[in-house]
Amino acid sequence: MNLYVPPQGRPSDDGRPWIGYIRVSTWKEELISPELQESAIRQWAARTGRRLAEPLIVDLDATGRNFKRKIMRCIERVERGEARGIAVWRFSRFGRNRTGTAANLARLEAVGGELESATEYVDVSTALGELQREMIFAFGNYESNRAGEAWREAHAFRIKNHLPATGGARFGYTWHPRRVPDAAAPGGWRLQEERYTLHPDFASIVEEMYDRKLAAPVPQGFTQIVHWLNEELGIPSTTGGVWHANGVRRFLDSGFAAGLIRAHDRECRCGYGKNAELSKCTADRMLFLPGAQPKIIDVDRWEEYKEHRERTKRTPPRARVASYTLSGIARHGQCRAHLSHASYSTDKKEQVRGYWLVCGLRKSAGASACAGINVKRKQVEDAVRDWIRDEVADDVDALPPGKKRAAPREDPEAAAMRERGRITAEVKRLDAATDRLVMDSAMNPEKYPADSFARVRDQFAAERAKLLVRLDALGKAEAMPPKEHYKGLLIGLLAEWDSFFPIERNAMLKQAVRRVACYEIRDADGKVISIRTEVHPVWKLDPWETSTICLGPFQARTDWSPDDLWARPTDGLADVIALR
Repeated sequence: MNLYVPPQGRPSDDGRPWIGYIRVSTWKEELISPELQESAIRQWAARTGRRLAEPLIVDLDATGRNFKRKIMRCIERVERGEARGIAVWRFSRFGRNRTGTAANLARLEAVGGELESATEYVDVSTALGELQREMIFAFGNYESNRAGEAWREAHAFRIKNHLPATGGARFGYTWHPRRVPDAAAPGGWRLQEERYTLHPDFASIVEEMYDRKLAAPVPQGFTQIVHWLNEELGIPSTTGGVWHANGVRRFLDSGFAAGLIRAHDRECRCGYGKNAELSKCTADRMLFLPGAQPKIIDVDRWEEYKEHRERTKRTPPRARVASYTLSGIARHGQCRAHLSHASYSTDKKEQVRGYWLVCGLRKSAGASACAGINVKRKQVEDAVRDWIRDEVADDVDALPPGKKRAAPREDPEAAAMRERGRITAEVKRLDAATDRLVMDSAMNPEKYPADSFARVRDQFAAERAKLLVRLDALGKAEAMPPKEHYKGLLIGLLAEWDSFFPIERNAMLKQAVRRVACYEIRDADGKVISIRTEVHPVWKLDPWETSTICLGPFQARTDWSPDDLWARPTDGLADVIALR
């Protein structure tokens, strides 16, 4: 079919070819066939006397909302002088993003290139023609935004009805779509309630995927799960192809098998979902909402998986498959950098791998960044083993011969509740005293010297801030998991320490320990006299966590020390300081 277009333009005197660019949109209302676009571009070339570079550049199923497309290669070719310009079916094929269109069009024209539409004659050498083209681009941007709003409303409606925003098949489930073909129904389609049901064969495989990822003592990686799915089971993905590590990761992270739907917080202004350049929410405001699909794994398993993923993200990639017991756990106490394992050369020129633990910052940045530390790996591992022995020594099965059981300890929850009540009462007492002071000062100002009111007020404020810090720390302590949850793990690790491989000891330690910090103890001359090892368990507050202290309306100086904070008057330069 030949598309009639009125004659336009005059033949170009430049002998360089033009690049024909074809884009088929992802928007269904704009699925203009590439054959139709190519025919229009070739007719334009014949009509205007232009020569097209062969073959034409085709972008299938490519959105115009970003420029991560082959159009950038076309612009680069014009910049190199290989082509005179770019010819498109319509200007909307170039792009539908206001900022990106303007930037890349300016880039094209900066080297003398041109953009021509085969079906929209615009003479941009005139002010009116340039305005026409800008209006065409503006309408294209408007249509794109309108379509985006329609899709967002559709997604919100689906999520409100506990369905995934994009629909489609999910592994482990049988998808019953809204419309199904039915020859007996009017129009050949029958409407039904969209729902997901458990797949009779694949639901159990999803459960085992989570089991393998959380296997103890050494969890499997996504790549291992992919090999299991592709090679051992031979089960295709929902698209019919082979599994890939990223696909398995996205599926397990989605929480769909836990009966959840992952959605972006609509109140977030990060631009995710609107800005095609963003692949994830930069503010980490992804929500897990309840879905209508049945669960394959329970909530406890899902929470365990999330905790495992967070722990893995904090672990350096090379330490995720541990070669040593303390890989990814050992840290230098002074600079807080990771300790890496270093070899030792014997007198016989033999290399003993992993003999030393050295500061990674000193190793990579030199002595100006950190003074460094050198400690024998076995020394630190023995210290960790002794720490585990001390932690479980009050258990009846771990008591050494002749040691008596410690007296029963008070219930930590009851103690925390009592301490919280005491601190709250003290805060109320200080608030009442401050109110009385302010009221009495307002009624009888002659009773107070010039600076006495401010001094006493600041003392009350400082005492109140101290109590609030303690109250906040108490709340964090209550949120910590109890030590009893890890008692069995530590006892098993201690009993099988010598028989476990380093990777197994490492995996078990990571479940109960945040880090193992090593400090050098030096004498007055700076000579190292000993090494102190600290173990930071997960059931205690993290001593390395930054604590934010808010002093309310009285504020504080950011350069003050903790002692100065409570002793000196405030001058209002900052209301929040961070203390380590």
